[in-house]
Amino acid sequence: MPIRPATPSPSTLRLAACALILALAGCGGGGGGGGEDGSAPPPGQPAPPRAPIEARFTGATVLKVRANDKAWLVLTEKPHPFMEVVVMERTVRALDGAGKPLFTWAPPAGWTLVDMALHPSGQASVVLSDGARLRLMRIDAAGKLLATYDIADPQVALDRYYGTPTSVRDRRDLAPWKTRDAARLAPSGEALGLVIRAGGNNVVAYRIDYQAGAFQQRWRTLVEPGVHLDAQRPTTGSFDPFEGIENHWKVFMDMDAAGRIAVGVLASPRSDAADAHAFYFGESIPGGLSYGVMLTTLDPNGRRLRFQTIDLRNKGELHTIKWGGESLLLGGRVRSTQSSDWAGWDGWFARADALGTRPADYRVIDVERGDAVLDLLPLADGGVLLAGATNYTQNPTGESVIDPSAPLLARLSATGAFTRLTVPTGPRANQVRALAFFGSNWLVANTENLPGTHTHDANEGLITADATVRERAPGN
Repeated sequence: MPIRPATPSPSTLRLAACALILALAGCGGGGGGGGEDGSAPPPGQPAPPRAPIEARFTGATVLKVRANDKAWLVLTEKPHPFMEVVVMERTVRALDGAGKPLFTWAPPAGWTLVDMALHPSGQASVVLSDGARLRLMRIDAAGKLLATYDIADPQVALDRYYGTPTSVRDRRDLAPWKTRDAARLAPSGEALGLVIRAGGNNVVAYRIDYQAGAFQQRWRTLVEPGVHLDAQRPTTGSFDPFEGIENHWKVFMDMDAAGRIAVGVLASPRSDAADAHAFYFGESIPGGLSYGVMLTTLDPNGRRLRFQTIDLRNKGELHTIKWGGESLLLGGRVRSTQSSDWAGWDGWFARADALGTRPADYRVIDVERGDAVLDLLPLADGGVLLAGATNYTQNPTGESVIDPSAPLLARLSATGAFTRLTVPTGPRANQVRALAFFGSNWLVANTENLPGTHTHDANEGLITADATVRERAPGN
């Protein structure tokens, strides 16, 4: 049954009086000091409460935010129009624990920043692509480069491939020809999990350790064999607010503290992924799985623990995977109906047993007209925080998304109760795109000024966005 929200309650969130604009100089503290000049409070008096952090990013979306007690990192991207081969323009912005800007990091010439991970030490790892090769880099808490590692894996050209030779560019590559956005990182302590879609569209997972100032690959596991992937794009329009056109090319993953890796791959008529999996692994795929998620769990040594599927039942997309204890939490969006009022898309959420045999609990998230779940944050009480977009409309038979949309932030309790939380909005399309813990609080990344599919057809200068990351107490 669809989940429909209760009436939202007003937020009591107090925003910082001075927003941090990372492209410019910051405007003040927030580190929990004493007086307004940063001096210690008089003896016997407690320090005044710190104002919640708010950081603004002009001309960019926020794709990912990660934090610990030493720093927090934001992965930003300049919005781009449809591309024949997707090459992103991304940067890493770093702030200290008080919200003070530390550095902005961009990749060297010829390379594209794909993803980043934050480690307990405060160091960061990034993965870069040049369209064929992949490179890992390690950055310290001040933005200084510590190590570089060019990934070498000749096995990718030998992995089983189901498809015609003309479907791929070069099976020796570590990236598919259609997009550079096909690698994902997640940390386990100072180590890394890396999942890629390689040149033959095969999906491969790696464990990468970092010791004595150097990266070292511990193992690699083939998660899915190579397949044909459809590379068509719409004949009209210029912008895809949910990256739905390339969603089936992407990989989704998470790694827990024990080193287990979960990998999600979208199954759809735009790929042969389901049939190829059944042939290669000898594992049955439920009949009629036209649109769904193929979910694989690996142990800390790269051995396959469980394979399961989640049937989306209709055209859909996967956007996020998170570990939540012994469960895996997944979210995305699905076209539940082809509605004449252009409101047929809903969000979806699934809770899957990582190791057992119980089927995943799948539910549709129907809030207001069009909905999408773009990120998840597991909570200590067994609930989950959902982030995404709502109240948008989309062509029922096409990909065109109309400009206006509202941000979606909601708490889904362990018993299934749904409570929508209030989020500030911007002038055009709004999305809550990324979530993270910041101590006991949350960081909520909201893109507030996205264009629609046709906003800028005659003026690419309108392909822009503005984003804000706000610190928020769980009770608000």
